Amino acid sequence: MEDEKTLKWSLAACRVNAQMTQLEASEKLHMSIATLNGHENEKVKPSYAQLMAYSQLYGVPIGIIDCETRN
Repeated sequence: MEDEKTLKWSLAACRVNAQMTQLEASEKLHMSIATLNGHENEKVKPSYAQLMAYSQLYGVPIGIIDCETRN
C-alpha cells in the first residue's frame, strides 16, 4: 500500500489563488505587511489562530497550508 501524499500550498500561493495582494490580505487580517511577509517567506511560523484566519480569508482548508519555517 502506497503512502498517500497531501498537496501543501504555500501561504503566498493561497493568497495569489484568492486574487489578493499582500496589502489587501494584511488589511483584512489586521496584521502588518511585514508580519504577512514573514509568514509567506517562511521566516516566522504563524500561530494556529493566524492559520485559521488565513484559511478562512483564502477559502482553503487549514490542512493544505504549508506553514513550516525555513532558516
